[in-house]
Amino acid sequence: MRIADYGDPESLSQAFQGISTLLLVSSDGDGRAMLRHHANAIEAAVAGGVASIVFTSIVDIDVGSPFYFAPVYRDAERRLRDSGMAWTILRCGLYSDLILNDWIRPALASGSLSLPVGDGRVAPVPRDDVAQAAAAVAASPGRHAGKIHELTGPLPLSFARMAEMAGKAFGRRLKFVPCPVADYLERSLATTQDPWPHAYSTLCRSIAEGRYEHATDTCEALTGRPAVDFEAFVRQAART
Repeated sequence: MRIADYGDPESLSQAFQGISTLLLVSSDGDGRAMLRHHANAIEAAVAGGVASIVFTSIVDIDVGSPFYFAPVYRDAERRLRDSGMAWTILRCGLYSDLILNDWIRPALASGSLSLPVGDGRVAPVPRDDVAQAAAAVAASPGRHAGKIHELTGPLPLSFARMAEMAGKAFGRRLKFVPCPVADYLERSLATTQDPWPHAYSTLCRSIAEGRYEHATDTCEALTGRPAVDFEAFVRQAART
């Protein structure tokens, strides 16, 4: 085991010595810090002679996206393409874990899931399924060099439907209630630290624009089994 810090280029260079394939899991938090973290890791990989990188990106990197993190991932993908290394990009959909832990669980007490997503749908994918797909790609990097894989759940779902599924799994009444972005942002600023109020409010705008509703079977193609659907995911979470 080697320990390194995204913010410490020297530690990254030492950790990457002798590494042929690097699975680079994206950083998190402040967008400016994330830009530096990804740049540090890619530059250290090039300097250390890493042959190929597998990078966890997101499905929504479009230049027209309102999402706070879209420019961060777009920059990292550009750096990978320009690096001279072989690369594979895993564009991940919205995590089932995030929807459950950050939005649904806090809403169970009131029975109201209030988000500014309109009629937008998402195809949630569990982090565990993304991890298994990433491991499969990293184990055979040559087969996936230069490819972009979109990792999503098997079925696009509305938030009303997901609230219904979660309520049934947890034995609670839960209803989805759309709200204006300004209302959600005001609530978030009162309870959450930066950058998350802005990050999540812009994520909701992106969802409302349909940027997360596309579903793929790529997880199954890479791992041999389909990603766990959201209903099964919340049932399992309710039992544990």
